[in-house]
Amino acid sequence: MEKQQEQNVAKLGAYATLFGSICMLAGAAVMGAAGADIDLSLYDNDMKGYLAKALSTQNLLILNLSLWILGVILLGAGATMMAELSGQNPVRAQLVRYNYWIAVPLVVVSYMAWLAVVVRLGPSSSPEAAAIAEALGWFAVRADWVATVLVLGTGPVLLTAAGRGGWAPNWLRIWSYLAFFTGILTTIAQYAGGLTTYGFLIIPVGMSWMIAASVVLFGGSHRKAWLIEG
Repeated sequence: MEKQQEQNVAKLGAYATLFGSICMLAGAAVMGAAGADIDLSLYDNDMKGYLAKALSTQNLLILNLSLWILGVILLGAGATMMAELSGQNPVRAQLVRYNYWIAVPLVVVSYMAWLAVVVRLGPSSSPEAAAIAEALGWFAVRADWVATVLVLGTGPVLLTAAGRGGWAPNWLRIWSYLAFFTGILTTIAQYAGGLTTYGFLIIPVGMSWMIAASVVLFGGSHRKAWLIEG
């Protein structure tokens, strides 16, 4: 890849990853302001209570999920740009693409299902609506968490493995191992009922890795790293 083209790809990847991270964090803040926790409601078997909160905070939840849809698409684009910078490891770069080609569509579908719960079922107080919301919400949440593990857990490990000897410095690769470990915890939490506790560790660790990766690309470390074996 020519130097100028490489710099353009790095810059595009940095912008996409940074703005994607901002969208995800902003969406989380909006959801916190809404005070409607679907994970906790599913755990407590209280979808009727969630629907009541969703109705009173519908606009906030729509904004929340819309920001997340935009954010994950941008993160996927950023990861694709990082894979493009990893020409020295083409097989690993292809694994990165496969990882995000699965994760991004999956999480967008999960957020659309979640929006259906908020917009279509939130206004209803019937037991039937609560039952449908529980089933649809369970799918949305589990699909979301599986995709989160792919985006913020396996994604960083694959990205730094592909970028080794290229754009990814050694410290970023070490950080990716921690993200991968939190992804394992999230996977366990889906079976052990810990999604409202330790399962959330992947969010701060993985999102901070994404921001750090964007800083690396912005700062030009990708050019210096060609000379260093990560």
